[in-house]
Amino acid sequence: MAITLHVADESTPVSRRIGLFGGTFDPVHYGHLRPAVEMAERYELTTLYLMPNHKPAHRQPAAATTDNRIEMLEMAVHNAPKLEVEAREALRDRPSYTYDTLCEINQEQPDATLMFFMGMDAFAAFDTWHNWEGVLALANLVIVNRPAASHSAFSRDLLKRQQASHGELIRCGSTGVIETCDVTQLAISATDVRRRIASDLSVRFLLPEPVLEYIADNSLYQYNH
Repeated sequence: MAITLHVADESTPVSRRIGLFGGTFDPVHYGHLRPAVEMAERYELTTLYLMPNHKPAHRQPAAATTDNRIEMLEMAVHNAPKLEVEAREALRDRPSYTYDTLCEINQEQPDATLMFFMGMDAFAAFDTWHNWEGVLALANLVIVNRPAASHSAFSRDLLKRQQASHGELIRCGSTGVIETCDVTQLAISATDVRRRIASDLSVRFLLPEPVLEYIADNSLYQYNH
């Protein structure tokens, strides 16, 4: 049975469309930034928040410090329309849970339509997330297709059920809608960027120049992690 969720009446004056795009960003690179620009444009977002986390619940600890990662991300999105850094998850001294973040933002901006962006690989394991039902009660999901990722039995069934009960397109005031989208895929990984830096190989044109300079100035990623 599909999860029962509240959908606001279409006459409700909801104007803000807020996107949330989380990650470790260790370091941020063009593989993060180009999709972010396209997502903000395609969904006509008021703001797309890039959210570095502090203690990822599903990943190994970051190689760079939380402060380093926030500063690099702020440099990367400086003067980028609609892209902003949202550091609340990075400042939590505990594992970062999407549900907690959505609760806070929903309380702060109750008139906003919330969209949480995730890759297909993450969506395939969405049933392992903390209170995933609560996530759908607060926000819509936009699943970014990735060439090497595919559905699990759970995610395929959930997508069908939610689209059957809530529609296939996100509307103002909706929650629980799940869309899929394609964006420009750049074959860049933070793991490979760190490996190249530790091996004294060039990472130019993989990430913004200010971020490159910051990494060099702070001697980041000098050792393999």
